[in-house]
Amino acid sequence: MNLCSVAFASLFSFCLLLLPAKHGASSHGSYKLGPRQIFFKTSDRSSSGDSHQASRLPPATTCSSMATGLDNNKLPIVHRQSPWSPLHGLPSLTTADVLHRDTSLVRRRRRFSSQSSVVAAPTPALSPAAATIIPANGSSDPSTLPGALDYIVLVSYGSPEQQFPVFLGTNVGTSLLRCKPCASGSDDCNPAFDTLQSSTFAHVPCSSPDCPVNCSSSVCPFYDLYGTVGGTFATDVLTLAPSSMAVHDFRFVCMDVESPSPDLPEAGSIDLSRHRNSLPSQLSSSSGIAPTAASFSYCLPQSRNSQGFLSLGGDATVVGDDDNLTVHAPMVWNNDPDLASMYFIDLVGMSLGGEDLPIPSGTFGNASTNLDVGATFTMLAPEAYTTLRDAFRKEMSQYNNRSSPAGFDGFDTCFNFTGLNELVVPLVQLKFSNGESLMIDGDQMLYYHDPAAGPFTMACLAFSSLDVGDSFSAVIGTYTLASTEVVYDVAGGKVGFIPWRC
Repeated sequence: MNLCSVAFASLFSFCLLLLPAKHGASSHGSYKLGPRQIFFKTSDRSSSGDSHQASRLPPATTCSSMATGLDNNKLPIVHRQSPWSPLHGLPSLTTADVLHRDTSLVRRRRRFSSQSSVVAAPTPALSPAAATIIPANGSSDPSTLPGALDYIVLVSYGSPEQQFPVFLGTNVGTSLLRCKPCASGSDDCNPAFDTLQSSTFAHVPCSSPDCPVNCSSSVCPFYDLYGTVGGTFATDVLTLAPSSMAVHDFRFVCMDVESPSPDLPEAGSIDLSRHRNSLPSQLSSSSGIAPTAASFSYCLPQSRNSQGFLSLGGDATVVGDDDNLTVHAPMVWNNDPDLASMYFIDLVGMSLGGEDLPIPSGTFGNASTNLDVGATFTMLAPEAYTTLRDAFRKEMSQYNNRSSPAGFDGFDTCFNFTGLNELVVPLVQLKFSNGESLMIDGDQMLYYHDPAAGPFTMACLAFSSLDVGDSFSAVIGTYTLASTEVVYDVAGGKVGFIPWRC
């Protein structure tokens, strides 16, 4: 299937990775002075000092060249609003929309996870010697966004191959794909996997140990508890380009969908969770590797002209050129069996501008800080968010504080930096139980009303609050970690953060 001719299909909100427009095009420089970042205007569009620029795609990139990859080891990903995307021009989401979806995702995830009885022990992993790198492209259109930025990879199902754009997911517990015949019996759910055209497709029967639910019918059913998505478990060949690595008898869910939604237009998701149905687990199993713990990494770019990647296998444990740049956080297990396929890290505190925030003791306890490739903004327990917000307002009191601009509903700490030539931002640090800490760049802390002018525009603190009594104490979103390679080393019991890798 040609990417240029594909009309993407709908996918429900917990699979979405929503990232608003980034600031790569702004004409400013910056440098860090201890736990603060100083931004200053420049006379051209280049930055200096301690600021970083992501690598750019070749200017001649076309839809066809994107579909075939930049080289033998890279498979680019396009954003729905990219000029080379067939979805370019679809309505954009406001920041308020993205915040609403982030919140909805967290609220429904616990109930959705309980459907599939996720694993409670480490799953099979990849051979350290075998690695596959799948590049990822992010893009945004400052003239039409703020809005949602969705990262996808291209994978192929079946024999012969049928190619589809799919999301990355770390929380669902199984990969999802729209399949024919459509639930309505028509062909209006395209693009969808035509199971009748694949000689290797098979349903998973209820009697199979691979069926995660109790059932008595001939095929293993799948449904979410809200009744919005239904389907059946199935197996077929999954092929990962550009290496043509094939996972035979790959388990996934064929979704029953009547027609695509223009608001949720992608065809499915590839699961990277701890579940035995995840891609890392099944890839290792198909290679005959002894059961160990999986490893993979991803780096999601922060601008439309930059490239990221998904790395599976040995390369996922590679550190940066300077290991001193790599920050590690202990990976921990959540005792709730409904959350066992998700990734949690041992966050114990936060600081702002070098000063520890007086967050109540135990706020981040019980292995409840979730890393989520499907959430955009970082969400904190109410007591943690309030403490951060109040401290940030105090530190920034010299600047013009105002209510959030139109479309920014949900952010309550905004400033008007228009007309300034210099700006000093106190930086957030996430502190882990092993004594290491991750400093968040100023561009990942602030969300800009006009990305092309950022940070010298209206800007809001890009954090939000979880609900009172939520199962999570923090959900670390992709906006906070843009351009950082996040390495999931389950065997080593840690997550690595390597800045400026894409």
